[in-house]
Amino acid sequence: MQNQRLMHQLNSDQLAIQRQYDQLSTGRRVLSISDDPAAAAQAISLQRGVSRTEQMVRNANSVEAFYQSADVTLDKVDGAIIEARGAAVEAAQSVLSDDQREALAMTIRQQMEAVVSAGNAMFADHQILGGILETDAALEHLSGTVRFNGSQAIGQTKLGDGALTEFTVTAASAIGVGEPFIQGQSLGASLNENTRLIDMRQGEGVQPGVLTVSDGSNFVELDLRQAATIGDVADMFRSVDLDGRSLSFTIGPDSVTVQYADGLPGTLAIRDSEGSRLSSDLLIANPQGFRPPPLVGDRLSPQVTLGTPIADLNNGAGLDLTDGIVIDRGSDRYTIDFSDAETVGDVIIAINRSDAEVRAVLNETSGSIEVHGLRAGVDYSIGENGGQAATQLGIRTADEDTLVSELARGRGLRLNPEGPDLVITRPDGIELELELEDVSTVGDIVDLIRNHPDNQDTQRVLVDLNSVGNGLQLSVPPGADPIRVSQPGVSDAGTYLGWIEPGEASAEGEIQGAFMVLDGRDYQPRDSGGAIDTLLRLETAIRDGDISEIGRLQQRLDEDLDTSTRTRGRVGVWHSALQDSRTAVENENVLLQSQLSDAMDADLAAVISELQARQAALEASMRFIGQTSGITVLNYL
Repeated sequence: MQNQRLMHQLNSDQLAIQRQYDQLSTGRRVLSISDDPAAAAQAISLQRGVSRTEQMVRNANSVEAFYQSADVTLDKVDGAIIEARGAAVEAAQSVLSDDQREALAMTIRQQMEAVVSAGNAMFADHQILGGILETDAALEHLSGTVRFNGSQAIGQTKLGDGALTEFTVTAASAIGVGEPFIQGQSLGASLNENTRLIDMRQGEGVQPGVLTVSDGSNFVELDLRQAATIGDVADMFRSVDLDGRSLSFTIGPDSVTVQYADGLPGTLAIRDSEGSRLSSDLLIANPQGFRPPPLVGDRLSPQVTLGTPIADLNNGAGLDLTDGIVIDRGSDRYTIDFSDAETVGDVIIAINRSDAEVRAVLNETSGSIEVHGLRAGVDYSIGENGGQAATQLGIRTADEDTLVSELARGRGLRLNPEGPDLVITRPDGIELELELEDVSTVGDIVDLIRNHPDNQDTQRVLVDLNSVGNGLQLSVPPGADPIRVSQPGVSDAGTYLGWIEPGEASAEGEIQGAFMVLDGRDYQPRDSGGAIDTLLRLETAIRDGDISEIGRLQQRLDEDLDTSTRTRGRVGVWHSALQDSRTAVENENVLLQSQLSDAMDADLAAVISELQARQAALEASMRFIGQTSGITVLNYL
């Protein structure tokens, strides 16, 4: 027994010494959870914090490199636009030779190539401006134009407090590529039984809850916490019985009406239970019953979403998209068929799947469709295909509401100060002289023609928007001469209303069936927008010596420079915030490391002192074992 006890003591001393050596070699006091469970649990939590902060710092370093690359890219864009702006100012002179104009045009071409190169810049196998995770070139040259093949996807990462932070910019925000060339009008969704509560009030939603309905003497509680649609709410109200009187719940295009089904007066109180606001959201709350029925809640029209049925648009009247639309891209025309479309999302998919190189998106804030052009250097327009689909969708690019000040690409019409601005000569020789000084819209010009005192007989000139595409059509019964449109003096009204070719003073119609017809061109083609589009048009304008167009494009260059500069400034703000965030995270990491050290690290002085004590105890144990190992029975005789 004594030998066993001595061997156990020897083993215990050796293990203790080994533990001290382990603490000396690792610098850690707690080597396993059993050493100190409380400290180990605290250490695990602290280690998670340390790992998180270290990852945040790595994220910040990576994002900082991306910011620096984006700044270099945007600096190249700024420099190219500034150089192009200087060349445009020089090209605006009217006394330049063809060689000088060609040299300036080549300068613009070089700057355009610089912007394209910057738009295709890469960082760590990702596009800087062409969309995160995109690896192929975002911009591609095609037949004198440039097509955008990238995306507007934004990269996000966690920094600082762990919230998602953007770390990329898009080509749209930096160089204007893929800007919308038409921002449509509201599609006007209406309420119906299937309208979701979360979509009502233009997306603010209606919160389901519990309410009480009363006639002053009887009370009925309606638990609508599981209601998903306004139809569910209506069904519950219609099931109410107040002393033999039922309720009517009527759903209008943007309102609901609650009253007694018999239409007779009476007290009708509606009160939300504590914590509920359903009747308040529906604007039918009447807690004291002071308002006599009917109780009407209005301005409840739902938000337009991709799932909104076409039949619910136009304030419930629906849209007739049977004939589809046409999209013109340069000289190419594309017909979009909506025959299978049932929702707004179907309409957008049909547009995006066409070969027109456009991207349609739903702006849920305004409830409208935006169409973006993906090809720089060409004109875009959206018109009808024999029906009213483009108009009803709110995306027809030229209609009677077009402002005259927006014609000629925003420069407006040049009028004739010494007489009429436009003269339409009918086949019977009657001249319709039009002065356009006081007109505001294309529709006003249409009214001038229709209401002209010399155009009220059976031979009158009819004017209307083209049934296919865009433009204005003049039609009249044929006579001795063709219908003729001229623009006297310095007027360019006929040219920019689409009837007269540039450089010409007049145009004549031709026989189409039983009428003499003059079909006008699209009077408001849209630029695709962005710095590259501006530079491509500027190169052409300089070669053509088009001083007016050069002046317009100079203003566009200023806008493009502002766009790029603002984006670069935004990146600079992000970079500054990133540095502050990284510093905070690094400080947090140091604090966590300190706390982890306090919980886990060994006190070397105490460990050495205890090691020496353990070694002395081990030596004593070994001497004692040596002494006792020689004892025999003779020692006790």
